[in-house]
Amino acid sequence: MRPILLKCYLGKSGDAQNMLLLYEYTLVVVFKGKRSDFPLSSIRGLIVSRKKLIIPLVIGGIGTCLSWLALSLGWYHYQTNLFLVFLFFAWMYYGFLGKDGLELTEGKERHVFLIKANHFVLNTFINFVKARMFQVPPKQESISFHLATKQSWEEQELSTLYTHSSLENEGFIHTSYISELKISYEKYFSPNEELVLLGVDLTKVEADVKINEVPSRNALFPHIYGRLNKSAIVLLRTVNSAQDLEQKTID
Repeated sequence: MRPILLKCYLGKSGDAQNMLLLYEYTLVVVFKGKRSDFPLSSIRGLIVSRKKLIIPLVIGGIGTCLSWLALSLGWYHYQTNLFLVFLFFAWMYYGFLGKDGLELTEGKERHVFLIKANHFVLNTFINFVKARMFQVPPKQESISFHLATKQSWEEQELSTLYTHSSLENEGFIHTSYISELKISYEKYFSPNEELVLLGVDLTKVEADVKINEVPSRNALFPHIYGRLNKSAIVLLRTVNSAQDLEQKTID
């Protein structure tokens, strides 16, 4: 199963039936339990706009007219007709006001998903996705790698920033160049541990990055002195064995 880069709920927090999942190259929309996958390369637009609700608008409008007609002609009970006039008008007004909807344009198709999400969180997610849609491929020499436990990574799916216990304990997040990656894996992790591999473009890291020599390894290692902005992550993989860290597999 592919790791999730970023997650956002379309309704209440924790509602797995209505959420957005951003993977390495794919945006997944889960709406009312139905999943739709959209490759980032195919998305042409992603905005939040106000959408009128057609069914309440039409039924409310027709009901208001009929109830008013019945009231004016004296049909049935006066109080009942008056109540129905207000009821259908309120429903029509509700449809006119509408709801916020996430509008996704893919080629000539337009998809709309009604939402109740926190606007700040949703707009942050959308801006993150848009930046990723137009991301310039990194140069190979600027990429370093970090291994995270699956549990730690999944606990931070809702945040645009990633942190590691080493940041608090040592003042920085460890990363390795590809030549040292497999050694780091074998030295610090057990073969059965569930891991996630992050490929980080060092030129896009917002925190300070220092290339430090580690004498015990006789090699240079990039250290990130702050939380890692996920926009700098250009590769995301699950790791089940040392073979998953071979250069041909990562590429």
